[in-house]
Amino acid sequence: GGGGYGDKISLRGYDTTSNTTIDGIRDAAWQTRSDLFNVDAVEINKGANGVESGVGQLSGGVNLVSKRPKKKDSTELNAGIGTDAYRRLDMDINRRFNETSAFRLNAMVHEDRYVGRPETRQRYGIAPSITFGLDTDHKLTLALFHQEDDNIPLYGVPYYNGQALPEVALSNYYGFKNLDRQHLNHSNATIRLESRLQPYASIQSITRYSDIKQDNITTAPQGKFCLSDGRQPVAANIIIDKAGMVTNNLSGWIACANKGQYIPSGPRGYVRNTHTRQWAHDTQLRIDVDGYGITHNLIGGIGYSTEDYTLTAGGHLYGQNGVALVQPNIDLYRPTGYWEGPTQFFKTSDAVGNLNIYSAYLIDSMKLNPRWSIHLGTRFDRIEGDYRANSIVPATQAITSTQSAQRQNLTSYSVGVGFKPNAQSSIYFNYANAQKPTQYAAHIGCSNATATAGSTCNTQPEQAIAYELGAKWQPSSALLVSAALFRNEQNKVRVNSAVAGLDAVLDGKNHIDGFELSLAGQIMPKWGMSASASYMQGRYDQTVADGQIDYTKGSKLINVPQASGSIWTTYQMHPKWQIGYGAVYQGKMYLNTPAQTVSNEVKTIVPDSAVVRSDDYWIHNASLTYQPNTRLSMQLMAKNLTNQTYLTHIRNNGWALPGEGRQFILNLSSKF
Repeated sequence: GGGGYGDKISLRGYDTTSNTTIDGIRDAAWQTRSDLFNVDAVEINKGANGVESGVGQLSGGVNLVSKRPKKKDSTELNAGIGTDAYRRLDMDINRRFNETSAFRLNAMVHEDRYVGRPETRQRYGIAPSITFGLDTDHKLTLALFHQEDDNIPLYGVPYYNGQALPEVALSNYYGFKNLDRQHLNHSNATIRLESRLQPYASIQSITRYSDIKQDNITTAPQGKFCLSDGRQPVAANIIIDKAGMVTNNLSGWIACANKGQYIPSGPRGYVRNTHTRQWAHDTQLRIDVDGYGITHNLIGGIGYSTEDYTLTAGGHLYGQNGVALVQPNIDLYRPTGYWEGPTQFFKTSDAVGNLNIYSAYLIDSMKLNPRWSIHLGTRFDRIEGDYRANSIVPATQAITSTQSAQRQNLTSYSVGVGFKPNAQSSIYFNYANAQKPTQYAAHIGCSNATATAGSTCNTQPEQAIAYELGAKWQPSSALLVSAALFRNEQNKVRVNSAVAGLDAVLDGKNHIDGFELSLAGQIMPKWGMSASASYMQGRYDQTVADGQIDYTKGSKLINVPQASGSIWTTYQMHPKWQIGYGAVYQGKMYLNTPAQTVSNEVKTIVPDSAVVRSDDYWIHNASLTYQPNTRLSMQLMAKNLTNQTYLTHIRNNGWALPGEGRQFILNLSSKF
């Protein structure tokens, strides 16, 4: 929530914020994509995939495939009821109104409480679409989408040095329920044209306009927290000097006088209203052709995206004169969760951003013979970004303005080789890069040089390289086993220049090594399973400009789970009864790195035992499904069966969000 309120997904240890696409079209606005009622599939692209998705895809991304009209009439109605005031209705209706045209309507309404907490969330959405030209060479699809969310935003509870504060209830709310809110309004319209020009050639064109508004009032649990025993949590420091490691308050506690009190500070009653509008277009030509004994699947395309972003920020906790109100101390253990003083809104900043992206790409998948294949791809992106921000003093209305601009060219490439030892298995190797400019989305600007920091507007894009060696084995048509070894390198990362005021330089480096295993399909006719596991190790190779002493070099990357995995398995006990079980494991993550010493001496490696880590956890789920006939089914879902306590969205030495507790949901589904 520090820069807004929205999805933050990590893939193979790296952040993929703004790396979401819908039907292959860029959807970079920072928002909460809270419901999949109009999503047909979720595609996860791992590793550098700049060729496929363009600007900023250092670590992969997520593509949401929208539902579209189908050839066959169908109706699906779903109703759900559960604990924590869970209520949900959704429908999916498809009607073919002549031989070549069909209409589809998806809609939902949903409300519940955050599991194990009293705060509420609710949303509704509707998505009509129509297709002309089904089963013909020329097909046109028109689609609309609208969703609104109205939630109480959660930041969670104070979190320091790898743990929540002792004796503090995880259900505590340290904000103001009578002020805080998150309202999201997302609308878009899509036009898709697909034409088969020849038996071997087809063209697809898609255009989307999206309008996303997010009005937030948030109150972060920020300030000083004095426990009943007179201890206050602070960041545990690790200091390095020439003699080795010197610890400075490694315990993470200092003495405090306001026992049992929370002394608030920071952004409370903070308003952050954003509005993002985007036009995006992509035209893609596919040609399947044979030449000199090689089968080519050629895909070439051009694209364009323009994003406009506005921000209004401020606060409600001001007096009539624009002076911030003094906030009283709060009971640390029993916060009321309400603001009882006066309110007066004052704007403290606003901003306007724009980003234009022009793209062209070419991908060739070549089948040399039944055993060997080669994949080649390249992409060119031109970005033109502008950002202007105003800082406003509420009491005097004095305005300080900054303005920045960035113009850069990006080139991405990928090379892949595949080998099939037999019809059931394959081995592949892939090498790819991606580039990320400073302004990779309209809501993010670059910075101009100051007396202490250089410009990031003139610095070339950051770069990542991904290597992957994998194998796939399909022992039957219903089962697939996969394994992959991978290395992701961010080999050009922006860091401050060694000379104050000069442009930032690309001297930073880090990497992640790992492997993944997965299994999906039917193990036996009545037994199905989807399972995956991964192991990752990441390190900082360089974190400062060349010529400086690097005290973080060799340290583990933060927020990278060393081990993680999930499983979901079902067994058909009876033609009408099915049971299911699932588990999710999240491994420990390193949360800090050594601090820099004041001494310009040689660095000493810090042992892992001295670095703060989060706790790992297991979540267990189960289901029982009864299907009396092909049209009707009932399913009882049990989430977090053991009511495991765990924390997510960790901001070390700040706050973390308690994970959702045990919940039971009964779903009734009818298809006809």
